[in-house]
Amino acid sequence: MIMADQDHDGSHIKGLVMNMFAHFWPSLLRMEGFLTEFITPIVKVTKGNKEKVFFTVPEYQIWKDETDGGKGWKIKYYKGLGTSTSKEAQAYFSDLDRHQIVFEAADEIDESALAMAFCKKGADARKIWLEGCTPDTYLDQDVESIK
Repeated sequence: MIMADQDHDGSHIKGLVMNMFAHFWPSLLRMEGFLTEFITPIVKVTKGNKEKVFFTVPEYQIWKDETDGGKGWKIKYYKGLGTSTSKEAQAYFSDLDRHQIVFEAADEIDESALAMAFCKKGADARKIWLEGCTPDTYLDQDVESIK
């Protein structure tokens, strides 16, 4: 289980861990359910008894734009895993169905994508790939598994 921050650095760390397994123990990534991630909120908003958590900044930004900038809501930004209180951490671990996401078994396409993203030989392809990225792109965290 990978436990990393929900920000860009945390995503990069997840990729590096996957790349390490792809390089040293590729057969493990091909095992269904071998690798999982534990997700925590990056932003939580509260207003009275209402509470809403966001696992990505773009999702939070969409909500904020739709709610007059979140006016009247208390907004808590999580700078990393250490920002969560003990009570929040207990709540996360009490709801593993929500906070644990399984990575599906890797196939050739996944292995090729990891090589492109992290290997020296993939630098030119990586530059083209990164040029096509948009800042508001995010991975939906409301799923049971991801590629």
